[in-house]
Amino acid sequence: MAIFTQDAADQMDRENSISQRWGEGTELKILGNYSPVILTIAITADATGNLDTVAPFAFELLDVVVQCRAANGSGSVTVKKTAAVITDAIAMATNNAIIRAGTIDKTNSTFAAGDTIRLTANGAADRGLITIIGKRAA
Repeated sequence: MAIFTQDAADQMDRENSISQRWGEGTELKILGNYSPVILTIAITADATGNLDTVAPFAFELLDVVVQCRAANGSGSVTVKKTAAVITDAIAMATNNAIIRAGTIDKTNSTFAAGDTIRLTANGAADRGLITIIGKRAA
């Protein structure tokens, strides 16, 4: 899914008198360009061998928030782009705890549509809801 182009916004703005008055195409383009991207992925089974998800569109990963959903003393998860590590190992050890990524490797944090978002858990019993926050990339 591409970002709404300026040409498409201009065409929509000229569609009818209401669109012209309110600049609907322009407003839609602004929303597409500046709204945050929020992707959630749940680890509900053993993810030590990786849990892969396809990036639905191009975006830059800006933050990762993990909600732990099962106590596991050494639990953690790492976010990758295929095999390239993006985050540090984010703690996922205390049930209900919310932990954010401590580091994000900017050289690997931009995804193209169709790229693999890979979560790798430390232990077979690690469970959590991973929320990826980002912004669309052109």
